[in-house]
Amino acid sequence: GPGEIKWMISLPGLSDDYHLRFLRMPDAPENPGRASGSNELHRSATDSGDTTSDIAKALDVDDHGDSDSGLDFQPFELSVDTLRFDGERWSGNEQARADYLAGIIRPLDGTDLADHPSTADVLRIPGIASMLDFDLDPSFRAALKNAWSEEQAARLNRKFLRKCFQKIVCGARPSTGFLIMDALGALDWFLPDLAKGKGLTQNRYHSHDIFYHLIYACDAVDQPILKLRLAALLHDIGKSDTRREQPGGEATFHNHEVVGARITERIMRRFGFDSNLGKRVRFLVRNHMFHYTSEWSDRAVRRFMQKVSPSQLEDLIALRLADRKGSGKRQALPRAIKDLIRHIEEIKRQERELKVRDLQIGGNDLMELGMKPGPEMGDLLKSLLDQVKTEGIPNEREALLEAARRQLLETIA
Repeated sequence: GPGEIKWMISLPGLSDDYHLRFLRMPDAPENPGRASGSNELHRSATDSGDTTSDIAKALDVDDHGDSDSGLDFQPFELSVDTLRFDGERWSGNEQARADYLAGIIRPLDGTDLADHPSTADVLRIPGIASMLDFDLDPSFRAALKNAWSEEQAARLNRKFLRKCFQKIVCGARPSTGFLIMDALGALDWFLPDLAKGKGLTQNRYHSHDIFYHLIYACDAVDQPILKLRLAALLHDIGKSDTRREQPGGEATFHNHEVVGARITERIMRRFGFDSNLGKRVRFLVRNHMFHYTSEWSDRAVRRFMQKVSPSQLEDLIALRLADRKGSGKRQALPRAIKDLIRHIEEIKRQERELKVRDLQIGGNDLMELGMKPGPEMGDLLKSLLDQVKTEGIPNEREALLEAARRQLLETIA
């Protein structure tokens, strides 16, 4: 009941399905710098489903019951023992209530966090600020800035750094966390390739410098999906190294997507992200500049469909939208992407209507591969037709012959 709740804060932006609240029970912590006991996510009366696993998915944190898998909030003075939530409103300590309504994070007096903040706190607090979209109390901000030490940061383990990164990226407003980390003096060490973009202007198509464009693009990914938020944050990370200023103040960034993909791979390895996640993010960064024109033939679109799966195209479109919004543009899909989608759908429609006789190879071609006439030849042609319809193999002679050779070799083996 309300009398058991020590403090409660809402977590905006982490789920459309639940109004999540993080509750800390009133057990006195053995270590004031870390909440003790079990941290639990409780549902309100209108919620349904497993919010604990939902929040773990939203943050992409481990959910195996180990001590590091929780959200690990510190006891900030969003409320104190005298502050209660009766189901409709907050009441009690006025300072805490004012902080909550103003979106301010202030440490509880007498805690290690208030009296002796550490370098680890400097890297951890921006994630909480990002998750809540709260700012720091000015005196707390100053104390954290004084606590920063690159030497101490270098001793922190990679898992801790990765979780700090994830919490910022998957928060309600990632830019809040990155701006706070920069103000605390830690961003140049934590993500030097991102910090490098500060003050580097782009061109007339972008309202912001490289740094602000990237953090605002990260904000613009509506759902806290880690691969998309990371891709948005890093999609133009190669621009700082490829920037060449032209007469009149314009700048060019030739091959920035290639350079950015290499930087992305290095960043993902440094923080110890899963290799499959690293490949997906790198793919999005490398290919975010794809450009469709009306001159693309059906054959060119089929080649594109072979290279980019439907789910990858969906991710690239989401990234393109975030890129546009992070540039200060309206979020609507550009006409070229709408035209590409229509072209793909038309090719899919044509392929659904294909018959065996419409394939660009026939029985004579298979006999040239050494196959004898018979039921097996018909089965192979039907298999090739199915691959054209469902697997995106182009209905082109060379592509079909290659698929036929591969299938014949598998049959022999």
